[in-house]
Amino acid sequence: MPSLEGLLSVTLLFSLGAAQAAAQTIVPPGTYASAADLQTALSEQPAGPMAVARIENTDLTRVNLIHRTIPQNAIIHATGWEVHHITAGRATAVTGGRVERSTGPNGERVAKIVDGESRVVTVGDVVIVPAGTPHWYSEIDGSVTYLEIRYDPGSN
Repeated sequence: MPSLEGLLSVTLLFSLGAAQAAAQTIVPPGTYASAADLQTALSEQPAGPMAVARIENTDLTRVNLIHRTIPQNAIIHATGWEVHHITAGRATAVTGGRVERSTGPNGERVAKIVDGESRVVTVGDVVIVPAGTPHWYSEIDGSVTYLEIRYDPGSN
């Protein structure tokens, strides 16, 4: 039967060998998007209330730079959660509460949040939205731009 010291020596040598092998494996560098590339991607979007510069979209993550000029409907994602990091502008973010759906004067669908928490957000602020949490930019002062990171977005 090998001694404990012998087993430890073999384990250490095996671990060092595995670490060296891992260190020598070429790993993809990840995704890089320059600020200039993102601004160009936003500017190339059609005019409208929302523009999206896609940075990376996989089965487990979605990373986008989003620019909004007017409020849109409140939304809930059944799966995954989001982080919004405000990079430009100012808006009122509403989270929590419940979504109330109705029809507008021209027959359009309207969804707003009732009994949620409202906060004015500006450059540098972060909004974290867990799965199943209603969220909405109810007011936008000119425009707001934010980096959206969605983890485990599922099918929505």
